[in-house]
Amino acid sequence: MHQANCLNCNAELASVQHFCSNCGQKNPVHRITFGHVLHEFFHAFTHADKGILFLLKELTLRPGTVAREYVGGKRKKYFNPFTFFLLVMGLFVFSNTMFLKSDIPAQPDPRVLAQLPTQEAKDSYSGIVIRSQKASHFMSHYSNVVGMVAVPFLSLLTWLFYRRRGFNYAEHLTGNLLFTSYNNLLFAILVVPLDRTMTTPQHHVMLLGSGMLIHAIYLSWGLSGFMQLRGWWNRIKAFLVATFATGLWACLSLLGVMMYIMGDLRFWKLFTWMAGKH
Repeated sequence: MHQANCLNCNAELASVQHFCSNCGQKNPVHRITFGHVLHEFFHAFTHADKGILFLLKELTLRPGTVAREYVGGKRKKYFNPFTFFLLVMGLFVFSNTMFLKSDIPAQPDPRVLAQLPTQEAKDSYSGIVIRSQKASHFMSHYSNVVGMVAVPFLSLLTWLFYRRRGFNYAEHLTGNLLFTSYNNLLFAILVVPLDRTMTTPQHHVMLLGSGMLIHAIYLSWGLSGFMQLRGWWNRIKAFLVATFATGLWACLSLLGVMMYIMGDLRFWKLFTWMAGKH
């Protein structure tokens, strides 16, 4: 039944109005039923405009154009990139949890302990072992936090390199949000399950390195479309920028983890002593 007033903002509605001119809510509003819930659920995924599947298809075929159009004002055409980012981060954590290997309590190697000359060195080594497992646990369970921090960092670098192209930092942030979300989705459904099958550290490093290379390639492709770069040299520069940004973030993340694992400067004494023994 047609409402005389909007049920959302209480603005008056004419008898011919199908949408509120004040807040945009549809009129009349139907009662929520189970069929309505199912319709809205599938509508969110499959609708030609704004649906997640439509956004995924466009990010697969022309990521730079998606970012450029959204920043340029076509907000109704695409699923909200910020909501998309949060959904992907949730899926990333779920994937990590599903394929996570059971944590085995970390135990210092007795052979290493036997070689250490002082109790201080033994305590330092034991602390390193425990913090290593804690760091691994954090990276597995809170990778969404790491991903959230990565986007502003990557956006700062791309803005610095391409600030003369006319986009501000927030617009770079939006574009990188789309590119990073798509990459993280690929990681969640492909790399994480495959990584759990790796039996050696070498294979693990090779898989992560391949994932980072794919991230750099996709980011450079997205930047090329976003900035409307023309010519092979400009696209090569975009790849170099993407590789530098991805590599720098990986190095800083690794440095942060290593600083936590080392704990304090006593580690350097321990490392120096052990290096001198070999």
